[in-house]
Amino acid sequence: MSIFKKKAAAEEAALTEEFLIQRAVGRILVIVTVGVLILLFDLFVGFDFSTVPLLKEKDSVYLVRPAEGRSAGHIDLVADIETDRGTVTKEYELSLYPCERERSTASGPTGSSRRNSAAGMMSEEELLSYEMRSVINSLNDDLSVRRVSLPNHLRTGEPITWGTEKKTNTAMISLAMILLILFVYRRRLDPLKKIRRSQMDSVNRQLPEFASRLVLLLGAGLVLSAAFEHIIEESRQAESLAGDYFYSCMAEIDHKIRETNSSLEKEFRVFARSSECSGKGSRELMRISNIISDNISKGAELTDKLQSESEALWLSRKSDSEERGRLAETKLTMPLTVFLLVLVVVTVSPALLEL
Repeated sequence: MSIFKKKAAAEEAALTEEFLIQRAVGRILVIVTVGVLILLFDLFVGFDFSTVPLLKEKDSVYLVRPAEGRSAGHIDLVADIETDRGTVTKEYELSLYPCERERSTASGPTGSSRRNSAAGMMSEEELLSYEMRSVINSLNDDLSVRRVSLPNHLRTGEPITWGTEKKTNTAMISLAMILLILFVYRRRLDPLKKIRRSQMDSVNRQLPEFASRLVLLLGAGLVLSAAFEHIIEESRQAESLAGDYFYSCMAEIDHKIRETNSSLEKEFRVFARSSECSGKGSRELMRISNIISDNISKGAELTDKLQSESEALWLSRKSDSEERGRLAETKLTMPLTVFLLVLVVVTVSPALLEL
């Protein structure tokens, strides 16, 4: 066995359920800590994505227009308007165009008179909204001015207090943190499940061949223990079986038999039961264990029953292979569909472009 395979085997042995739960708890604590820090930053500092600064100097508030040649800036403005009915808060998403020194688009008296005539037909609330829209729209009238002053009063006399909208992402951050915690919690035992699936595949893959070789050697005149030792010795010499779970377990059984002078049927039954309980084995492994235990002293009968079981195992393996092939075909359906769509688009595009 190579160094990398030994290292992988050692890592698999270290992956116990308690270790994985402790690792998941550690990851959850890290997620909670980072999430709380991000929440605190969002609550007290906030993530400001505005590209236009809002500056205050004494009683004046102004915006700084982007420099000439740059793209338009964006800012979320909040206007608190003092009316006779109390404070009315309006929120606006403003796009401030870049500065153009040689261009001015200031509104003339015609636009002002048209605005006055339209305002006479509005209610008080509509008039307030209309005046605020006029103020917001007028901020891009003169592009030659770099510092854009915000008015302290509306044209109708109501005082305005300007500010920026502070958007918090508390709900999104909390939801992301909860989803990450649930993801880590649900996937905490996935490495162990993956190892167990790999071990189960090894048992189901090697068991038919093992049973066939056992039947062949028993039919050649060897006793069960000698046939088992011969199979283990051949598996040690085969490079393709190095690190295989099933044959490594068989080698451990052979070693335990030599060291403790235990019986083969007893150790094989222990392995079959432990494999079945942990989800790593199969019912076929348990059946072979029962056949060996019940017919250990009946040579011909043991060979016949193992022969029948071997044939059933090969049929089961064949059906499993066919099922995996059908699943592979199903998984290839979507990539093939995408490939055909791309092929159709590439073929049809020149004809469409000529229309």
